[in-house]
Amino acid sequence: MYKTEAHLHTYPVSSCAQLTPVEQVRLFKEAGYDTVIVSDHFSPHHFKKLGEHLTFAEKVDKLCDAYLEAKAEGDRIGLTVLFSVELSFHKNHYLLYGVTREFLKLREDIFDIDIDELYAHLKAHGITIIQAHSHRAEKCVPHPHHVDGFEINFNLRKDNYNERTVKVAKEYDLPLTIGSDAHRPEDVGISATLSEEKIESIEQYLRLVFERKLILSVGTEL
Repeated sequence: MYKTEAHLHTYPVSSCAQLTPVEQVRLFKEAGYDTVIVSDHFSPHHFKKLGEHLTFAEKVDKLCDAYLEAKAEGDRIGLTVLFSVELSFHKNHYLLYGVTREFLKLREDIFDIDIDELYAHLKAHGITIIQAHSHRAEKCVPHPHHVDGFEINFNLRKDNYNERTVKVAKEYDLPLTIGSDAHRPEDVGISATLSEEKIESIEQYLRLVFERKLILSVGTEL
């Protein structure tokens, strides 16, 4: 089986992370992963920490360049590195797949619009939306009518209430993904997506998600 991490963050774009893109990639390679998906924070809080002197477009560039830095190291050491972002939106969090540098620059007001407008905007551009840790600390609220699936999240420093996420996903017949939400060295390896084929593109990953051919693993299958 091939091993993928679908949710990790790098410093300094994700100001809460402790590891640079290169450090994260090396740690996941050492832990036996075949693929990782970098999902740095796309949020007003983290963008503000990048500096008031930078424009919105320049901050998007920093986010995308962090991924390219990780990918370059992955190419060097033999680890597939793919791209997503974690959008922070009205206290909820969404993993977005199919985004590009150009798409992320389209709307500087993206953090301020309502959920209906956000959903329409994302879908108009073919973006797939997985809600991350939808019950975290009982502050996040699931939005099953505005997402394509839900993530089970294993950040060790948060109360994620994953059993509630599983229940909602079953109720609305939406697929589940899994992520460690890795920010620190101790987060590496706490969960994994297992697959019979090596995941080498976001399109392939999403196909397996919706075909429900992935094994969600935290030491035991879920």
